[in-house]
Amino acid sequence: MGNVQELWQKRRADYWEMAVRYLRLIANSGFLFTLYLLFIFGSYYYGEFLMWLPEDFPTVWVFIVLFTWLVTRGRVRTFVREADLVYLPPLESRMKPYFRSSILYSWMMETFWLALPLLVLAPLFFHRLSDSGALLLTILVMLSLLKLWNLASGFEEQRFQENSRVTGHTLIRTVLNVSAVTAMFTFQPVWILGGLAVLLAVLYAFYFNRLNRTHAVKWDRLARIEDSTVMTFYRIANSFTDVPRLKMSIRPRRYLNALLQAVPYRQKNTYLYMFSRSFVRSNDYFGIFVRLTLLGALFLYVVTLSWGLWLIGALFIYMTAIQLKTLRGHYKTSQMIDLYPVALRYRDEAHQKLVRVLLSFQVIVFMLFAGAVHNWNDGLIIGAAGFLLAFFYDRLSRKREVRTAGA
Repeated sequence: MGNVQELWQKRRADYWEMAVRYLRLIANSGFLFTLYLLFIFGSYYYGEFLMWLPEDFPTVWVFIVLFTWLVTRGRVRTFVREADLVYLPPLESRMKPYFRSSILYSWMMETFWLALPLLVLAPLFFHRLSDSGALLLTILVMLSLLKLWNLASGFEEQRFQENSRVTGHTLIRTVLNVSAVTAMFTFQPVWILGGLAVLLAVLYAFYFNRLNRTHAVKWDRLARIEDSTVMTFYRIANSFTDVPRLKMSIRPRRYLNALLQAVPYRQKNTYLYMFSRSFVRSNDYFGIFVRLTLLGALFLYVVTLSWGLWLIGALFIYMTAIQLKTLRGHYKTSQMIDLYPVALRYRDEAHQKLVRVLLSFQVIVFMLFAGAVHNWNDGLIIGAAGFLLAFFYDRLSRKREVRTAGA
């Protein structure tokens, strides 16, 4: 095998070549425009939200809890594959540059995910904690360095064979992270922050960094972590387009089995039953539907402008329709389905019927919620627009797909 650094660069390039391809499809789905509109609404009501917050609101603890979780979570992206379990273990002594690149790459990516929520919460920070932009930037730098320490220490933790020891070390890091993040957002003196930094540096240098002397890399765990990360991205992309490589994740949800009994027991309803069961159990279709419904209701509660209510209702129904559209290709790679003695036209009809039922349910929830919280005229308008979208979205979407395919 050639230079391990070249191997890492190739693995990273391969991943981003795949990721960019799916990100383009997501961007072309209209989802980004929906997020842009939601951002405009959020910006408009953000100021009102800050003025509405009571004086005794625990702002500091919001920052502490959120950023403690952000610096503790996450694993190092190693781009290790299952086949590597055969080829890479003999090269472990030469893999230090590879792992170093993985840690630095993960640090850069995770710093972005730290900066994004800190930027979003900056108005709250300036309104309740401090009006100093330099102080906020300093905190971001300290959080980034703390994240680097967590990634490097967490990578060494994975060398333990027992999951209980990995969990125990994660809890220890969490306690240390709580102390460090609390010191940052309560503006403790420099000597306290410096003391915590020295403690973390000593702990890494004399404990975590020495684990490699007695514990080998657990390649199977690295492969599982990488596979889980990639599958998470695939599940997000699958909400907008078909992802053949996505591994199916099944959640029984037996408490929802009663809903499936509503499907009439007939041969032509075979696909309707299968799509319904897949919606309840597979790939978190159900979870996405519930989250979008609850988030839409939250926005409808906050927004007070009539036209804003109408637009919010339509946007969330549209986003839900985009997510449910991918359910149509759920069985595309299953050859057993083609053996069923059921006409293929029933498959498309079943998908359309299920999507219309689900969207109609969401429309009713939004209509009743908006009517009860605001006024029934707005609720009825949301209902009328929502039902039109629920019943005609699939038809318009198919026409657009035909035009795109013929272009």
